[in-house]
Amino acid sequence: MTLRPLRTLMTTLWLGLLTAGVCAGQEAFFDEGNQRYQDGDFDGAVASYARILEAGLESGDLYYNLGNTYFKRGEIGPAILYYERARRLMPADEDLLANLALARQLTADDITPLPQFWLFRAVRWWVDLVPRSALAWLVGLAYLVAAGGGIVWILRPGTPMAVWARRGATAAAGVAFLFGINLAVRELGIGAPQKAVVMTTEADVQSAPSGDSALRIFAVHEGATVRMGRRSDDWVEIVLEDGTVGWVEAAQLEPI
Repeated sequence: MTLRPLRTLMTTLWLGLLTAGVCAGQEAFFDEGNQRYQDGDFDGAVASYARILEAGLESGDLYYNLGNTYFKRGEIGPAILYYERARRLMPADEDLLANLALARQLTADDITPLPQFWLFRAVRWWVDLVPRSALAWLVGLAYLVAAGGGIVWILRPGTPMAVWARRGATAAAGVAFLFGINLAVRELGIGAPQKAVVMTTEADVQSAPSGDSALRIFAVHEGATVRMGRRSDDWVEIVLEDGTVGWVEAAQLEPI
């Protein structure tokens, strides 16, 4: 599995725009993690990548490389977790999707997903159309163009420049609005269910939020991806991709 060079580091707090100094400081840890991975020191690679996460930064490439590292360590649950986190940031990446599919083949559960309504598929396609980092830059640039054109239109009324400035500002405002909605939906997770990955070797699924063995209905295994629902103390209601519902202990899950 080939590692990725670092293309973008971002925070989840402010559209992913960082100062150059912060980026430069974390790139050293990223390069260090890549080198340790190439040397076969997978524990060291995880430690180096983790230092970037501890700084509050994230990147699709970082999550992708972490997924590869855990896969090499034979830890399917963490590998799928980080592949899924990478997919949030670069949903159309072919190498990532291939590695995720390979990791899922190694899980113990054979779950056939329910078919998704075509309208939901279309909306998801639109939301995932542009990579997250590119989308943030596109919206920011369109906003600046719209603002600049508006200023020229106000300051130079009645001139040919004002006419073109108004047209450019209108077009840029439309782009900023349209893709801004896309960005807001993605950043706020509007309409997206909260998912998690099973991190324990086996997790008992109960018919109610209780550890009573008589309520056990089946088990899911490490690497299974589930949708999270209601909570009750230390228990979470989960929905599998085939629609099966049950309760598991929250400690056995890691949210994506």
